[in-house]
Amino acid sequence: MGKEEFKKLFEMHFDAIRRYLYYRCSDADLASDVAQDLFTRIWEKGMDLDPHNDKALLYKMASDMIVTKLRRKKVELNYISSIVPDNTVHADQYSGNNPEYNELAKQYSDALVSMPEKQRVAFLLSRNENLKYQEISQRLNISVKAVEKRVSGALEILRKKLSD
Repeated sequence: MGKEEFKKLFEMHFDAIRRYLYYRCSDADLASDVAQDLFTRIWEKGMDLDPHNDKALLYKMASDMIVTKLRRKKVELNYISSIVPDNTVHADQYSGNNPEYNELAKQYSDALVSMPEKQRVAFLLSRNENLKYQEISQRLNISVKAVEKRVSGALEILRKKLSD
């Protein structure tokens, strides 16, 4: 793969891959790191990918890489907590002056975390990316019906969690 082909691949897919990874892990820094690692690996290995036809392969590679990173992170956290038992990590720290907003944001975040990953990814692609179900089905390599089911399941979880 030449420099121009790689540049085209990077420009066409980097932001979308990074957003996809963010939906998988809810950590912007980790998503950016993994997306950069993905394209670095492609460049270093000289992989010959077509920017138009190998989109599914990019998402598969990104998915595999984020799973590996998350597993490593879990092992690290388990090790740290075994060394320092009083170590508590609070992911739900919000700043702001509106306590009602903060509570709602916390409930929303908790609802997203409680969703199965497949539902969360489909829901966030639908709501945050404003993708149509057909576009989501192509991106995730699933049927439109599967997208509908995942998004409706995610909405049901949100209704239950936010009405408590």
